[in-house]
Amino acid sequence: MHRKLQNLFYEVRDPDLCWDDIGGYADVKETLKEMVCLPIKKPELILQHDLGLPAGVMLWGPLGTGITMLAEACAKEAGVGFVYVSGQEMLGKHDELKEAFDTAIHEAPCVMFISDCEWLAPRAGCDYDWSPGNRRAIPPTFADKDLTRLFIEQVDRINGVEGVALLGSCYRIDTVDQALIKEKKRFNRKVFVHPPTAEDRLGMLDIYMDKMPNLAPGIDRKVIAEQAEGYVGWDIESLCKRATINAIKQDATEVTDEHFARALKEVRQFLTPDMTRKYWEIRNTDCPHHYEF
Repeated sequence: MHRKLQNLFYEVRDPDLCWDDIGGYADVKETLKEMVCLPIKKPELILQHDLGLPAGVMLWGPLGTGITMLAEACAKEAGVGFVYVSGQEMLGKHDELKEAFDTAIHEAPCVMFISDCEWLAPRAGCDYDWSPGNRRAIPPTFADKDLTRLFIEQVDRINGVEGVALLGSCYRIDTVDQALIKEKKRFNRKVFVHPPTAEDRLGMLDIYMDKMPNLAPGIDRKVIAEQAEGYVGWDIESLCKRATINAIKQDATEVTDEHFARALKEVRQFLTPDMTRKYWEIRNTDCPHHYEF
């Protein structure tokens, strides 16, 4: 039987989300299908072709882009269970961390996803600045050395277990302990969940706007997506809610272009221009072979 803990350290669930539930990121989804789902569904054929199976896969990119949702969709696509571990909530919880890995082994075949790996295994001495004075979204605290050591030991243990696909996430790949992402037996593959493009933002808008019951006809979603530069998924959600509030304040029965135009001025984007530039700088200087199958 699946177990779901009442605390927030980790949980086991049957995945509900599929690719269509996640707006945008067609390129990232295709990469995950190859790098995560294919090894779960066709491991014998991959080994027969002497391709080799990835060990762990690290997803990295801005907060609010749906990385956890993408990991769950991998499990749904592969037809296996989903074990979610909150890196933030695991700080100071050595026994619970080991228990989470024990549970993933018990649940195999499954996808085990560990969020916020930079909290569990921070890179010593790294620079967290996006630009002078901008330190947005930097973790306020980190694991101690004993917990980091235990985390790496558990990653080594799980990668020897057949049927467990290990996924991790971080908001910046350069802030994670290199021991975790350079060793071939650990997180030896990376997927860059890049700042959303206008096309990605349009996909996100479709997700939220299609759920709005009183949307006026003829709204040009493409224009809104282009104007929402720097928005991530949660900004798009806030945009739709703010537009609805603007309509309600005017006693309007429909949410119109005008309400969205006003909302675009009221909802502040998460990604500043220097953050977007820094993300691409980090990606373009990273080792390219870690992004292939």
